[in-house]
Amino acid sequence: MLERIWPFTRLGRDKFRKALDEALEKAFEGADFEPSSELVEEEGRYLLRAELPGLDKKDVQVYLEGPFLVIEAERKEEQRKRHLSEIYYGRIYRSIPLPADARPEGIQARLRRGVLEVEIPRAPSPGPSRRSIAIEG
Repeated sequence: MLERIWPFTRLGRDKFRKALDEALEKAFEGADFEPSSELVEEEGRYLLRAELPGLDKKDVQVYLEGPFLVIEAERKEEQRKRHLSEIYYGRIYRSIPLPADARPEGIQARLRRGVLEVEIPRAPSPGPSRRSIAIEG
């Protein structure tokens, strides 16, 4: 068997790569895809960005579930004869814990050029946490 997929010949490398791809597909079948994301802190807000190329806003849901912001979508597979496919098709799911000072009211989301941007307002800072206390006596 090893001779048939020996990776040091061109034909062997191609067979090896195909066998590996098929094994990985089976291993991760049914697994959700997590989009590349970043959450940055800005003055008065947090900004979450998630890459969702090729999706329209009708395909994407953003909602709160407890202390988490959830992004859910699905990329439908088109039935065509493929010669190469490296695009993920299926369920896309990402759950991101909100920071402690995030305010759930006023969250806004927009999808532009394949990037989902979610603005999350921050609660105003309570000020200094140190306060003097008078001593009686």
